[in-house]
This record gives sequence, structure tokens and C-alpha cells, in this order.
Amino acid sequence: MKPSLLVVGLSALVLVSVSACSGGKDSDADTGTTATPAATTTTPAPASTPTSPDGLPDPVQSPAPVGSKTLYTGSGRGAGAVTLPASAGKASSVTVMWTCAGPAKFDITAAGKTLAGSECGDGSGVFTAKVPHAHLNDLAWKFTAPNSVIWRLVVSEPPAQ
Repeated sequence: MKPSLLVVGLSALVLVSVSACSGGKDSDADTGTTATPAATTTTPAPASTPTSPDGLPDPVQSPAPVGSKTLYTGSGRGAGAVTLPASAGKASSVTVMWTCAGPAKFDITAAGKTLAGSECGDGSGVFTAKVPHAHLNDLAWKFTAPNSVIWRLVVSEPPAQ
């Protein structure tokens, strides 16, 4: 079972607090945090924005419909790109699900047009967009975001009808 971000954040706070109490070198100047002795800490540290895509939730929140085909699953930091398989261009639509964290916007574009996008925040939001066949002429997609943004994304094709 993967620990939650809050637990990881509290563990880091306790480690900083223990080193501060032990008389060791105070490394808080390097991390920008304030060490507080563990005995006086009464409120939990707020959940922080994850620093790697592995810290983000999986954007697929429910099982895909029977017969759906996953075309792409990926994660990264900042800008990225993918070329979807030819089958995507023949589909009536594709579904894009993503989550991202950071102080900026994450956009998915093709042929210079925005297909989907969102503000990121703390990475707790999961976004879904249905891209219709009319927008699937260019299967080379770009993900645009500053390097301060991390993301995780899944593109799936609905079942054949």
C-alpha cells in the first residue's frame, strides 16, 4: 500500500524535528522549513504538492468500459509529446484523463489547437475530456506546461460499436 502524501509530509517533519532536537547541524536553511521539536508540534503539516509524477493519483478512477483500449499511459514533468496509434484517428472519440500538480496550467494540443487543459494546483484533481473524431486528424499531441508542473495522463479509445 502506498503511503499518503500527508503521512510522507509528517514523516519528513518528524525527521527534521528529530535532527533539530539532537543538536546536529540545522539543515533547515537548505530546505526552507522551520524545525520544531516533535514534542511541541500540535498540528499536522499541510499536504504539499508532489514533486514527482509517482506522487500523483492514477487519473483512471473507475474501470474502463468493457472493450475500451488504452492508447497511451504516461507521466512527466513540463512539456511532453505522444503520437497516438492510427486506430485513434478512426475512433468516434478518445477520452483523456489526467492529473497534474504545480503552479501553472497543463494543456494538451494538436496541430496548434488546444484539445484539453486545466489548472493544476496540488495534484488532487482528476480531469477528463472527450476528444471527438473531428479533432483527431493530427495524432501528434503535445503536452505544454512549465517544468514546475508534473503530470500523469491516460488516453483511451471507447469500445467499437
